[in-house]
Amino acid sequence: MKKIRLEYKFTAIYLIMGFLWILFSDSFLNSIISEQDYLTRVQTYKGWFYVSVTALLFYFYLRRHLVRQRQAEKKAIESDRLKTAFLQNISHEIRTPMNGIIGFTSLLHDDGLEEDLKKQYLEIITSSSNRLLDVVNEMLDISLIETGNLRINTHELDINRMMDESYGSFLPQLNPKVTLSCSKGLDNNQSIIVTDGVKVRQVLNNLLSNSVKFTEKGEIKFGYSLNNNHLDFFVEDTGIGIPKEYHDKIFDRFRKAEIELTKFYDGVGLGLSICKGNLELLNGNISVDSEFGKGSVFRFSIPYVRAGQKESKNAGGPEQSTLKALPGLVILVAEDEMTNFRYIKELLEGTDIEILHASNGRSAVEICESRHDIGLVLMDIKMPVMDGYEATLKIHILRPGLPVIAQTAYAMPEEREKALKAGFAGYISKPFKKDQLLGIISKNV
Repeated sequence: MKKIRLEYKFTAIYLIMGFLWILFSDSFLNSIISEQDYLTRVQTYKGWFYVSVTALLFYFYLRRHLVRQRQAEKKAIESDRLKTAFLQNISHEIRTPMNGIIGFTSLLHDDGLEEDLKKQYLEIITSSSNRLLDVVNEMLDISLIETGNLRINTHELDINRMMDESYGSFLPQLNPKVTLSCSKGLDNNQSIIVTDGVKVRQVLNNLLSNSVKFTEKGEIKFGYSLNNNHLDFFVEDTGIGIPKEYHDKIFDRFRKAEIELTKFYDGVGLGLSICKGNLELLNGNISVDSEFGKGSVFRFSIPYVRAGQKESKNAGGPEQSTLKALPGLVILVAEDEMTNFRYIKELLEGTDIEILHASNGRSAVEICESRHDIGLVLMDIKMPVMDGYEATLKIHILRPGLPVIAQTAYAMPEEREKALKAGFAGYISKPFKKDQLLGIISKNV
């Protein structure tokens, strides 16, 4: 129901009180009261009564309006303060890995650099690049949560396999004085569920990443158990811990960017709020039990919706030999950024694939029209002259059976759905790795 504005409320109250004043006017009182002294007293009481009631009503509405306004102003100031702290922290989180990327890239230009040092520098560059990508992904995720556009994409997820993969992924990152253990609450034939596996993995890996990062000695334990149609997960560590006064704040968006909280957790301050947002969409919840200096236990739960028993499929990318078995394959790469085109060309080096290049959508359409031997198109979405959507539509008119793969920097889930609905045979978001590119090509030729 639409709210009535304050000025309209005041006007209505004024008119009502005026109507009552007229209704009980002097002429009406004169008609029912004959004694003059008594009439004077009644008129006086009547005046004070209506003045008092009007004043109280005006005070009540005005006070309520001002309280709400002050609360909104206080909330806005707090939000601005947190976002300012967040932006300052974002600058730090972007510049730190960028310094590693730019700095060690410049050091690689030294001709006298030893091979071992080159490998170390490349590892640092790769690690810094991944850290920078994590920052960007967190910003994208929180923007979806803030705008209410985060969507659930349910599919089958093998919980036990996810736990094993997380264990194998984080084990090499541990401090030598830290042990890692994993416990599973279900047999393999009961551990396949229907949920949004991407979001569940993101929550688990985010919590494990924090534990690994802030545990210098002791142990990290994680696992799950089945409890009344819910899977209850836990991540427990003997790390630095979190003071009790910050237990509620760490899940709030932008809160971790505050100076006090950055003493305990670095990063942009979005990871735990993203976990909370993901779990709310999955009808789950998250909580923390922690003591500063002794460690933390994070717990989260999701509904247990068991899927039909299926044999787990190999999620790994195809080997390069798969593409070597396709001699004569011609691929058109529609990409306006030469750096990106060169990267794709280098990834496909040695695969016996002929690579053509189009710098915009119109050029891609013209090449497809003149070259009937093209077997697949890698199409960027955002390009000058003609974008990827329009170009793909025209290509499908000319060559209805030609597979067109969207390769784009638009990484949000709705962009994938939009691309597939527009007729793209597949979708791969930048930045992508070699096995991802080879996998999607192999799947569509």
